[in-house]
Amino acid sequence: MDADEVAHRLTRPGSALVERIAAEFGRGLVDAKGQLDRRKLASAAFSSQETASRLNAVTHPAIEAEIGRMIAELAGDGRTRVICLVAPLLLEAGYAGRGKVDRVLVMTAEEQERIRRVVKRDGLTEEEVKQRIAAQMPAEGQRRLADWVVDTTAGKEQAEQQLERIWSELQRQ
Repeated sequence: MDADEVAHRLTRPGSALVERIAAEFGRGLVDAKGQLDRRKLASAAFSSQETASRLNAVTHPAIEAEIGRMIAELAGDGRTRVICLVAPLLLEAGYAGRGKVDRVLVMTAEEQERIRRVVKRDGLTEEEVKQRIAAQMPAEGQRRLADWVVDTTAGKEQAEQQLERIWSELQRQ
């Protein structure tokens, strides 16, 4: 389950969440078809901790409620033993501290490598990526809260090997 996918689904054109975001940050973030301009929103949200907190206060309750609904549905099927939630802001949202998840895996890389990857993937400037990183929980704080840390700096193959070991461990429990 991917929290970003949930967020995208909840912010479809004309959705209640898009309307709440527009009310908080301005109608200029929404085009004539009701489509949220994610790049403008990110630029506004990552301009300061205060703005990021305002965005999180608007979006996190809806996203959390939908994820909770999905988890309850999966857990109630009688077959599901492990549910993996991919949530980049899981720790910032307080999920780990409120008993919403049983275990936390943090995937990380050296900062320059993270910057390079996001610039390439999203077409952002290095400065925009640094703003986003600054708005996140520091890597050391993430590591402290994690049950497992997978360092992806060395590449996909090594990371996949680490993930395989963790998955095997989870299956034995």
